[in-house]
Amino acid sequence: MNGLGRLVRLRLRSGRIGLLAAPAAIGALVAVSALSIAGLYDTAESRAGYAASIGNSAAGAAFNGRGYDLDTVGGITALEVGLFGQLLVAVCGIALAIRHTRREEDAGLTELITATRIAPLAPLASAVVVIGGACTAAGVLSGLATGSAGYGAGIGLLMAAFAGVGLVAGQLAQTARTAWVLALGFLLAAFLVRATVDGRGLDETWLSPLGWPAEIRPFGASPQLWPILALAGMAALTTAAAVAIARRRDLGAGVVAPRVGPPRARAGLASPLGLAVRLASGTLVGWAVFAAVWAAVFGGLSHEFTRLVDANPALLEAMGVTSGTELISSLALLFIALSAGAAGLSTVGTLSAEESEGRLGLAASTRVPLRTWWPTWGAVALVGAAAVLLGGAAVLGVATALATGRGTEVGSALAAGTGYLIPVAVIVLVGFASRASTVRPVRLGWVLLAWAGVVGMLAETLRLPGWARDLSPLHAVGTLPIDALDVTATVVLGALAVLLGAAAPALAARRDLAAG
Repeated sequence: MNGLGRLVRLRLRSGRIGLLAAPAAIGALVAVSALSIAGLYDTAESRAGYAASIGNSAAGAAFNGRGYDLDTVGGITALEVGLFGQLLVAVCGIALAIRHTRREEDAGLTELITATRIAPLAPLASAVVVIGGACTAAGVLSGLATGSAGYGAGIGLLMAAFAGVGLVAGQLAQTARTAWVLALGFLLAAFLVRATVDGRGLDETWLSPLGWPAEIRPFGASPQLWPILALAGMAALTTAAAVAIARRRDLGAGVVAPRVGPPRARAGLASPLGLAVRLASGTLVGWAVFAAVWAAVFGGLSHEFTRLVDANPALLEAMGVTSGTELISSLALLFIALSAGAAGLSTVGTLSAEESEGRLGLAASTRVPLRTWWPTWGAVALVGAAAVLLGGAAVLGVATALATGRGTEVGSALAAGTGYLIPVAVIVLVGFASRASTVRPVRLGWVLLAWAGVVGMLAETLRLPGWARDLSPLHAVGTLPIDALDVTATVVLGALAVLLGAAAPALAARRDLAAG
């Protein structure tokens, strides 16, 4: 294929940060988790206690997947990496695929390259080569960290399988944002299927690719081969599908074309508020649906989970809770709060894209001054994040009440969701202020959101010190509804939110626009 080698070298040079960071992050997560588990469960008795308590939890199975060979350090490590590891591996694969295909096509780079003597499919083929190398590196690092080639193969192939999903989404969609929506929608569906199957102890573990790596059982006496073949087959089939679609579509187009709007805008779109709501509504609705589906599924399963958890006093003692309902609600609310933060940061990203592509400068050249755009957009991001959070909490409360027959669960879930309002606002405003301060994309808000997820899911596994945990705004106010709301932390975070909200427009006014 003409130009393939040169394009591979170009991608390795221009995209080296992402290609190195993704496998490094995955390998570091597995390695740190393995070291921590080795220290925590260094005796056969401690591992047996883990298997009898946490390893026997229906809630734990729904979130982290099934645990096998929990009498070994490797088996416990695989279970503890769990949900965060599944999402990290899948998202890294999707991100690399969209970054090296649809995003480059959006920017016009693919058209520029294929205007030369480069073969039409060489850009896609070179993307497959470098992404495959990153997946291999992630698998090798994970295998070295745990001492299991089977575990490493599961990680690498899971990343490759979801990279294939990203490749297909990049060919179907006409924009990178739509490709992300399609790929994340598939990931959400795969997770919910796996959580339902594992949480209820069903035998149909083949239904979701997220459950296949655990079925390899790499730390047991007889590892299974079929999950490896299934993951490899999924990666091969999705890649082949992406190639087939690329052969049949026009450059710059997609199978899923964006909907054409009306020829004239409504009167409400003539204001900064109306335009901000219109542009952010799709993103906010998507995250709201994610949070609502998550809440409905786990709220609906809460009665069964609570019955199993309450029957295991050792698990309640290990988790530091008095009832299974508290445990289920706290885990569900963590993801609802993370979804709300992501919704607000995505809204900020929409404004960033409008500025980078020159449309904000065009709008600011009218009678509406630029200084009104940033406060308006920040308000939309905050209100949208709050709506996602409280809406998800309400769905969780109603679903839990219907499942358990206790109407008080609605008020409890809403109270806990309200307690997370200020921490979520801080996360959104950190991203907002960092973007307002510079023309270059700075993703401090996403870094803070990711850290909140790490603390919420892996703090005990990684044995994080208290000061590191308190860097997460969600952890600073307490694990709701298990803990009482920390009023002092809430007041401090509220003051920080006010400061960031006031500083962002002032910072934006002191710099030039990125374009326009």
